[in-house]
Amino acid sequence: MTDDTSMAPEEPVAARRFDAGAAWRRVLHWRPDRVEGIVLAIGLVALVTRFVGLDVRALHHDESLHATFSWYLAEGRGYRHDPLTHGPFQFHITALSFLLFGDSDVTARVPAACFGTALVIAPLLLRRTLGGVGTVSASLLFTVSPSLMYYSRFAREDSYVAFFLFIASAAVWRYLQEGQLRWIVTLTAALAFAFCTKETTYIYVAMLLLYLNAAAAHRLFWQAHAGERVSRTQWARGLLLVPFAWLILGLWDTLAGVRARLRWEERPREGDLLILVGTITLPLLAALVSIPAERLHGGALTGDLDYRVRVLAVGLLLIVAAWVGTGWKPGWWLIAAGTFLAVTVPLFTTGFTHPERIWGLPWDSLHYWLEQHGVRRGEQPKFYYLMMVPLYEMLALLPALIAAGWFVWKRDAFAIFVGWWFLGSFVALSYAGEKMPWLTVHLAIPLALLAAYGLGRAIPAAVAAARAGRGHAWAWAASGLAASAMLVLLAFAVDTDIGLNHRHPDTAVEPLIYVQTTPQLVELSREVHHWLEDGRATQVFVDQTDSLTWPWAWYLRDVNVRYADAPFFNEREWEPGTILIVARGTVSDFSPSRRQFLGAVVYRHRWWFVEEGYRATTWRSFASGMADGSLPRRWIEFARHRTDPDSLGALEGEAFFPLPVGASALP
Repeated sequence: MTDDTSMAPEEPVAARRFDAGAAWRRVLHWRPDRVEGIVLAIGLVALVTRFVGLDVRALHHDESLHATFSWYLAEGRGYRHDPLTHGPFQFHITALSFLLFGDSDVTARVPAACFGTALVIAPLLLRRTLGGVGTVSASLLFTVSPSLMYYSRFAREDSYVAFFLFIASAAVWRYLQEGQLRWIVTLTAALAFAFCTKETTYIYVAMLLLYLNAAAAHRLFWQAHAGERVSRTQWARGLLLVPFAWLILGLWDTLAGVRARLRWEERPREGDLLILVGTITLPLLAALVSIPAERLHGGALTGDLDYRVRVLAVGLLLIVAAWVGTGWKPGWWLIAAGTFLAVTVPLFTTGFTHPERIWGLPWDSLHYWLEQHGVRRGEQPKFYYLMMVPLYEMLALLPALIAAGWFVWKRDAFAIFVGWWFLGSFVALSYAGEKMPWLTVHLAIPLALLAAYGLGRAIPAAVAAARAGRGHAWAWAASGLAASAMLVLLAFAVDTDIGLNHRHPDTAVEPLIYVQTTPQLVELSREVHHWLEDGRATQVFVDQTDSLTWPWAWYLRDVNVRYADAPFFNEREWEPGTILIVARGTVSDFSPSRRQFLGAVVYRHRWWFVEEGYRATTWRSFASGMADGSLPRRWIEFARHRTDPDSLGALEGEAFFPLPVGASALP
């Protein structure tokens, strides 16, 4: 027998009744203390870094797609949810930006920049756990993170969902500490907005449910063995709780007799959250039914069969969720469910103008991205994030790894929670078929949070030791070395930020940029507008080959433009005043179309970081490269110099401007 009571979890603070009046009085009379003042000052710095120079690069292919459909919504043309472009939230928030500030490259990126700035201030929610130094450290790491800064200046959904999932995580931890309804509502609202933003929320929820299930099993084990000396055999038996904890918690009242014998007197707060998150999201997993259903059917479900399977799966899961949820805490669950529906239903149906798109919530979103897993867009290797995280997040990675080792040894609950968040996300994103640089954002946040938690313990301890004159010489030397390393990594992170966002923001010389619209397209767009404005041209035709439509759909959104496939552009007579924009090679060298225009203007439409080098890396060559030091040396060399712009891959296009009025066709 061994005394293992040190593994017993700390008891959470007793739940306090929320006083709305007192809360409002605190808001009205709020004055920032030192930590809040520092975090707000860092937030102002973040605001500058997110907003200055938002127009220094053209809209990326995806940005232009998001901006164009948001502009349609702002112009009153409506919006219909399509899982290809992720959730509806980004289109509504971008349309609002257009309505308030007008439509431009800058205003398309303003919402993402706002949410990226808000994320920097958000660690204040975890101040009690992080401590003052840890809170400031988290804000600083969020500010200078290259991944977070770059995609906070990008009209994509990642900045929004990163903020929502951080709020969800903070609400989880605050509820575990305090047990208050407000954190239930906050968590539900954050998850609702996250599901309305991006399907990576499914990965987060899966990670969260696994954590809550294991943590609840741990609490149940110690309820049954409170104050006892626990043997290894009992520990082994306790592990059997983990696969069944969710079922025990869901049938809590039904199992009252069994619970009495096992001394499970109180449902742990982890169990509350497990039931809440599980029941709220259960109907959203209905599309998983399509996997066995399509195998049994021998192909994709269509027509009435598809509709019946959807209705049956969603309906049954809704009934189960409502039964379990109302059996938990009826009032709380109804408030949470109402909050979730109040957010998701209006957004997915575009203010109820497309009621049929409610299916995007429980079925289409997950179903579409399950199919994309096999497509493997991007064709990145399994070790993709093993490359991206050290390259862009070393400032957080180094202290996070040290903190993880220390806190796991100390069995620190918060570190385990955040570490599981990072590890679960890393494994899931590495397994997923689509690996993209913007998904690094979802690894940067828990990594920075874990690093900040460690710094929040280490820095005050070091300062206290210095003031008291304590510590061995080796400890002082190690502290000095660590501080120097952090300063070097901070300088490197800032230099990377400057490169990404100001030195070469429109040139894909590094993998975080990945692919980018060239500045030549913006110049050509201005030229096209000049021709249209002074009457030398009256209409534009754009080739759809190789997705040339984007970002032309955005830059030509307010002119007379038509889009056509490649065969349309050959062997025809063109009206005077027509401009053609085509992929190079669409109009053959011998096509009569060439003789009806001025000479072709060749431009680079988009260019991309050439990936063949690292894609060819195998696990064996990766291991040998790490062992002999060649791979780290190449990383350092790349980090210093990036890629030669002349080596970038590119899609070229041609623009044909009309002959002057009265001029005859070229021979």
